[in-house]
Amino acid sequence: MVRMREEDVPGERLPGIGMESEAALKQLAHVLAHRLRSLVTGIEGFADLLTDSLGSREQRDLLLRIFEGTTRIEQVLADLQRYSQPILPVHRTVHLAALVDELLMMLEEDEPQRVEIDLRTPSRAFRVDPVLLRQALLMLVQNALEASGPEGRVRLVVQEAPGGMLAFDVWNDGVIPVEQAEEQVFTPFFTTKAQNLGVGLPIARHIAEAHGGSVRLTCNSADRGVCFQLLLPLHAPDSVAARAA
Repeated sequence: MVRMREEDVPGERLPGIGMESEAALKQLAHVLAHRLRSLVTGIEGFADLLTDSLGSREQRDLLLRIFEGTTRIEQVLADLQRYSQPILPVHRTVHLAALVDELLMMLEEDEPQRVEIDLRTPSRAFRVDPVLLRQALLMLVQNALEASGPEGRVRLVVQEAPGGMLAFDVWNDGVIPVEQAEEQVFTPFFTTKAQNLGVGLPIARHIAEAHGGSVRLTCNSADRGVCFQLLLPLHAPDSVAARAA
């Protein structure tokens, strides 16, 4: 998503958007996801009815392509729903090592072997919504894996940071050759990859902000690579804790 090669199609840019504009985008995403999901369900239902009536192998292969296509559409709709829904963390105490283990289990096939984990404080416990945090980290790690290519490796470094914060640094060896990359990559629906919707990084940032934290592009260098950093407070701010109560 964040590294362009010569064969990649340049992403379409949206101008910086304010809160009102983003609220309108979220409402549109919600409506589209709802309307399109019912259509996809209908296509899947009719395709399923054809399963027993197809005799040739070629016909069954074509039907399989229909199911594969609807699966990809369902994934896009799931991203739209995640982007459009309000984020309301439910805090509980979790241990860092267990959280990272669960994150690796969410990756596909050989992806966990491509992720190097560096936990500086593995026994650290803190209060967070583990479901939301895993989702945000998964988006950052998948983004890095895509940017690194099929043979590339990703590094996740977790350590305490100044100001009572916990830092999750996700590194890949790519580079983002886009002007004002630190602003553009967080613009909803901005993407440099045809297969991506461009809402993963905005969702990760919204999840972090709902916890009183942030997501930033902290490095974009041809020599050092790309790093997205997710920062969370080790102790939830009073305003966030009050919302979770």
